Amino acid sequence: CPECPEAGECPECPPCPEAPAPAPAALTGEWWNEPYTAQKEWVLGVSYQNLAFPYVAAMQKAIQNKAKDVGVKIIETDAYNDTNKELANVENMLAQNIDLLLFEAASLEASVASIEASNKAGVPVVQFNGLAKGGEYITFVGSNQIESGELLGEWLLQLYDQLGKDKLTGVYLRGVAGQITDIARSDGVQKTLEAAGMQDKFEFVEQHADYDRGKGQSVTESILSKSQDYDFIIANNDDMILGALVVVKELELIGKIHMCGVDGLPEALEDIKAGELDATVFQNPEGQAAGGLVAAVQYLEGQTFPIEILIPFELVTSENVDKIMEVANRVYIK
Repeated sequence: CPECPEAGECPECPPCPEAPAPAPAALTGEWWNEPYTAQKEWVLGVSYQNLAFPYVAAMQKAIQNKAKDVGVKIIETDAYNDTNKELANVENMLAQNIDLLLFEAASLEASVASIEASNKAGVPVVQFNGLAKGGEYITFVGSNQIESGELLGEWLLQLYDQLGKDKLTGVYLRGVAGQITDIARSDGVQKTLEAAGMQDKFEFVEQHADYDRGKGQSVTESILSKSQDYDFIIANNDDMILGALVVVKELELIGKIHMCGVDGLPEALEDIKAGELDATVFQNPEGQAAGGLVAAVQYLEGQTFPIEILIPFELVTSENVDKIMEVANRVYIK
């Protein structure tokens, strides 16, 4: 207390009033785009899963833009999907006395080591996009990946109604086998079809293409070389669906085979506008990454956050593609 330097110990002084609790952050609308200036130039270490992925590169641009706007310094590293490199990167940033670790986990379990290293160093952690299930962290800013699969499933149900067939047959391009996002998206598709009692109305040929455009193209070529009697192709990211689209165009099957991906890459959005791709599920790199940085800075300046801040997915069709393109054009590398 200002009245006495020995307050709380001096019997002549009344007890100090408790300090007010930190104000919770307001998380309405596009809260990450609200103007905010940091009270000091905090130093944030940022660990990315793999910048070779266009979506991760878009998140990097969003973080760089927001760091400049807010007035903080960032030290950035790329794990290249290697959790050993990820841990070495984090330890290197900790040695540079960062104020907070902004962390996109490369693995559900193995990335916990990086969080625990930060915990041991007394450096707070904010996770974004990729969530490691362990260690202590302030909050996770990301999306529920099952939701993206659920929206893929909803699109399939709409397509079923549109085509009027008794049963639809399609190709499902999966990501990396065993990877948590790929599993969650597949679970979301099945959950939606089962909830509607429609799982027996869809027949899938599933194959992993590792989120890669070239592999998406080659897998689709192989499948369609055997039969072109498919109603749809869905993919767990846009790179794979864009690879598949090359094949569908070459075979002049646009309009016969309907297609939907996940992410909302600018190329996919342009193809929706052109009428060549039916839909995609937009995952907001700006909300997840800029949101993560804003949460990190505001936490350092006394605000509190829930343990999870979810940025919703959105199904994109020709009806709302222009609105989504405004966000994508701000962060995707051209």
